Amino acid sequence: MAGAENDIVVISDSEYSLAESEEFDDDDETGPLIFIVPYTKRFRIPVGVARITGIDKILKVKIVNRQNVETKHDVRAEPNKNSIKYIVKGWAKWLKDNNIKEGDHCKFQYFPDIGVLFLANVFG
Repeated sequence: MAGAENDIVVISDSEYSLAESEEFDDDDETGPLIFIVPYTKRFRIPVGVARITGIDKILKVKIVNRQNVETKHDVRAEPNKNSIKYIVKGWAKWLKDNNIKEGDHCKFQYFPDIGVLFLANVFG
């Protein structure tokens, strides 16, 4: 269903999931944080991902698409049951601009030394 809230799947190339860590060491050699976002009209970043990326503090995110075009988005903290989710403003327009449709999944990579979410792949 379009616009339905879906879970974000967080993947890491290390045995220890970065999404569950309380602190993130920029010198960590585990590689990028990788996560999958199913199509949804509202991108709600989980607390663990927001902490790792620093989005929870700056309330902004830079996203680079597959054509290497960078867009900047404001992020709004929103209470969600017993936690907080971080809403990426302008997400629906970003989906449309990047030809991402219902049924697609976006694979993002976050490299801490660059501080940008890279759209690595779209699959569906």
